[in-house]
Amino acid sequence: MKAEREELRSMMDGLCLDTGSSYTLTTGKQSSFYFDCKKAMLNGRALSLISAAFLAEAESLPVFPVAIGGLTMGADFIVAAVIQRAFESGRPMTLGSVVRKEPKKHGTKSRIENELAAGTGIMVVDDVITSGSSTDTACREFIDSGYRLEGIVALVDREAGGLEALQQRYGCPTRAIFRKSDFPRIA
Repeated sequence: MKAEREELRSMMDGLCLDTGSSYTLTTGKQSSFYFDCKKAMLNGRALSLISAAFLAEAESLPVFPVAIGGLTMGADFIVAAVIQRAFESGRPMTLGSVVRKEPKKHGTKSRIENELAAGTGIMVVDDVITSGSSTDTACREFIDSGYRLEGIVALVDREAGGLEALQQRYGCPTRAIFRKSDFPRIA
């Protein structure tokens, strides 16, 4: 697994990490680096490595979740890839839910795509965590709908305090596959 994590880190460094400019983050703050993780999630090999990494993180949680979910758009590809890998390998995390930024304006008018039964244990995921506000939105929506948070996992933690704030707020295990300090170009 270590070789696969290093391969993924290297791919993310090459595909996703932009430096040398000023980038405006979701928080509104400026940064000299930016992780565009969609570039990895839209690469077959990288997505395979991402799904393996998230499934390994799920297995390390005190309670293995039966579902995975998060806020659209940062979680969509992760959720789909992990539930497919879990299904194909016979693991029980084969259900996914995605929180919309706004409720649907038609049909069911729901805020959660594939809303699951109250009491469902879920691992909430995101591609990048800075302040944690996007992940917090998903967590609050899942809790309000009766889900149990079993853990929060990000692909990249920008080490700006967001992951720690989520840990403090929800009291469940919080992790990141990679941290800003794992990328020597910006560490």
